[in-house]
Amino acid sequence: MNGYLQQVCPEIRDRNGLIIKFMGDGIMAVFPDGVDDAVETAIAQLKKLQEYNQILKAEDFPPIKIGIGIHWGHMMVGIVGEEGRMSGDALSDNVNLTARLEGLTKFYGVSLLISESVFNCLKNPQKYQIRFLDRASVKGRDEPINVYEVVDGEVDYVRELKLKTQADFGLGLESYRLGELVSAKEYFEKVLAVNSSDKTAQLYLERIDELMVTGVPKNWNGVWTFTQK
Repeated sequence: MNGYLQQVCPEIRDRNGLIIKFMGDGIMAVFPDGVDDAVETAIAQLKKLQEYNQILKAEDFPPIKIGIGIHWGHMMVGIVGEEGRMSGDALSDNVNLTARLEGLTKFYGVSLLISESVFNCLKNPQKYQIRFLDRASVKGRDEPINVYEVVDGEVDYVRELKLKTQADFGLGLESYRLGELVSAKEYFEKVLAVNSSDKTAQLYLERIDELMVTGVPKNWNGVWTFTQK
């Protein structure tokens, strides 16, 4: 654990980030100067982890895989506790949403997720390789959120396959949103024919199969509700 943290934590400080606390194997950090610092840090951390995994492999240790969630919003940062025990913390509903994004990386099978507020605050979104993933309703949040994947930090072959299938993936999302399930299924099957490891495309096929059985709700707008954290 400490070896991993020694690899990725300097990337936070190098881009004006502040580490608030460690949570088991997780890191909470804030970036006062803007979302670009946060996104560039996450990409750098993922690339640093690729290098570290080669060292682990040479020593017969299993590789480490992480998920990163980034959200923009206001929060209170400070010290909490009492006389005998104090620690740094950040308090806000935005912190909770960021934690949900991190948790969703496991469902989508991706490394780096950002919210729409982050996407809208990027100085130059074209600088990054981003694909829209979903419109989702997460636990503890009334309004659905748009979720995006940043693929820049993925290993080369994974990134190339996702970019190669991005057009069909996008058409599948649009058909899915419109409730055109047969068409959506065809597009996602095309994605998987090229990139069989795309867990997000597989997730959509599972949703489509479920909707084909239960039927598309009358008020369908493409929003999927996650009941787990």
